[in-house]
Amino acid sequence: MGTTLALAGAYHLAGFLISHPDRHDLAFEQYEDNMRPLVTKAQKLAPGMPHLFHPQTVWGACLLRIFCAAIYWSGIINLLSRLKGPSAQVQKFKEYDLDITKGL
Repeated sequence: MGTTLALAGAYHLAGFLISHPDRHDLAFEQYEDNMRPLVTKAQKLAPGMPHLFHPQTVWGACLLRIFCAAIYWSGIINLLSRLKGPSAQVQKFKEYDLDITKGL
């Protein structure tokens, strides 16, 4: 979700700054209010993460490799791929008048 947050953040920040060219404080406040739900949802981790997939011992790394191999060879990976995380489009984006040719 890092790329999604970066692109959505840049888009919204540009839109709010254009909407309020003389009131940057208001633009930043609206940007925060608009982006917060998306950021909050993106920052939620599944239970046990990230510790489950970042073992601290050799024994833990061996167990992780065995576990991953078992999932791969069993074919259950196809089922697990259907249980993916939240979609990148968790909110409708506001349309801004972002005409980049205006300043040229």
